[in-house]
Amino acid sequence: MLSPFHIFKVQSDRSRRYIEGAVNVEHARARVKVLAASSPGEYVITNLTGQEISVKSQPKRIFQIGYDEKELNARAELFRRVGHEVMSVADNEAAKRILASVQNVDVFVVGHSAPEQTRKEMVDWLKANFPKVKIVALIPSANRQLPRADYNVVLNDWDEVISLLATMAS
Repeated sequence: MLSPFHIFKVQSDRSRRYIEGAVNVEHARARVKVLAASSPGEYVITNLTGQEISVKSQPKRIFQIGYDEKELNARAELFRRVGHEVMSVADNEAAKRILASVQNVDVFVVGHSAPEQTRKEMVDWLKANFPKVKIVALIPSANRQLPRADYNVVLNDWDEVISLLATMAS
């Protein structure tokens, strides 16, 4: 059976990539909400008569403190690939300087490669200054969590990180 509604993702060159069909507009809108959580951007729902509904989602603004330039860049690229805006700094002092003038952040990501005390101090500072913003701490192993972080994710479990961002968006 031909689905009466079709979901497309609008690409950067404004072309459309077919995602899937839906039996009704409510189901199509619900699917777009789920899709946009993990891949923000513009989606178009069409019906068989050619009518279109455009749905735009806002990307998350991620501020990451990385401690290691190579890993910082790799994470930034990953977050950008799924449509998020990323600001990155290499240490706590740079983070504090920049955050003095940046107020709109959706998620903080604290890298794993600094000493635990350095990372703990950053999480405590973020909690004190941005109490409503969620903090994701990347950890080397499950038994080395940062207690005040909202989420502790084992290093290199990128599927969990992306899934977590999607959950926070919905």
